[in-house]
Amino acid sequence: MRITAAWFFLGLSFALYYPAGIVLAQDSSTVQKSPPNAGTAAPQDERSYDAAEPDPAAAAVAPGEINPSTGDEGAGWDAAVEAAHGPTPLIGEQQAAAVQRINAYFNGLTNLQGNFEQIDSNNKHTKGRFYVQRPGKLRFDYEPPSSLRIVADGHFLAIEDSDLKTIEKYPLESTPFRLLLGDGVDLSRDARIVGVESDEGSLAITVQDNSGDAAGQIKLYFETEPEMKLKQWVITDAQGLATTVTVSDIAPGRKVAADFFTSTTSFEPFR
Repeated sequence: MRITAAWFFLGLSFALYYPAGIVLAQDSSTVQKSPPNAGTAAPQDERSYDAAEPDPAAAAVAPGEINPSTGDEGAGWDAAVEAAHGPTPLIGEQQAAAVQRINAYFNGLTNLQGNFEQIDSNNKHTKGRFYVQRPGKLRFDYEPPSSLRIVADGHFLAIEDSDLKTIEKYPLESTPFRLLLGDGVDLSRDARIVGVESDEGSLAITVQDNSGDAAGQIKLYFETEPEMKLKQWVITDAQGLATTVTVSDIAPGRKVAADFFTSTTSFEPFR
C-alpha cells in the first residue's frame, strides 16, 4: 500500500521515483504462413446465368420488406455519429484558452479541503480527507485501515507510514505538485500538453513531464458548470497502469494550526 501511495503522488512526476516494476515480456513466437502453391489455381465457378433472369444467388426479399442494400444510408450515418458522441478535442486557440482557464483556476486557489477516493491498478479502494494551502502545502489523511499520511510543507513532500514508523521525503520541486502548488501555475510552460478535451459541462487536460526524461502522464478532469472545479485525475505509469483519484465535497479550507502541514518528527526518515 505504501508503494501504491508513492506512485499515486510521486508517480505524477512520471515514473521518476516509481520502482522498476513488472516488465511485460513480449511473445516472440511467430506463425509461419505457408506460401501459396503457384501450380494450383483456385477453383472457379463455371456456372453462368441468363442476364434476363434473376441471379439465384441474390437474397430473396419478401413483399413489404426493405432491402438492406437499398435502405436509407443517411439514417445509418446519423446513428453512427450519435453512437460516437464524446469529448471534443480542442486545438489551436481553443486549446490555449482552455489551458489558460485551468491555469487561472489553480492560481485562484488558496485554502481548500475535501474528500478523496483512490482506486489503484489492482482495483483497491482507499479514501480519506485532503487539505491544500497554496503555495506549496498539502495534506492527505487516509482513513483506516490505511496507515498513510501525505504532507507537503512547502519544501518537502513526506509519505508517512504510522505502522512501519517510517517517512519517505522528496524535495517538493522534484514532484509533480510543483506544477499545481507553485506561486504561478502555467501548464504550457512547465509541462507538455498531450491533449485537451471539452464536453458538455466538463473539461479535461492530459499532461506529461516536459523534460522528456520519464514516461507516464496525468489527466485532470474538471467540472465547468456552474463554476470551474477539479473533480478527478488519472495517473498512468510507463507500464500503462492507471490510478484514479476522485475528489468531492470541496470547500474553502479553514484556519489550521501552524504545524498542520508539518511532517511527523517522531519517525525516523530513511530517504
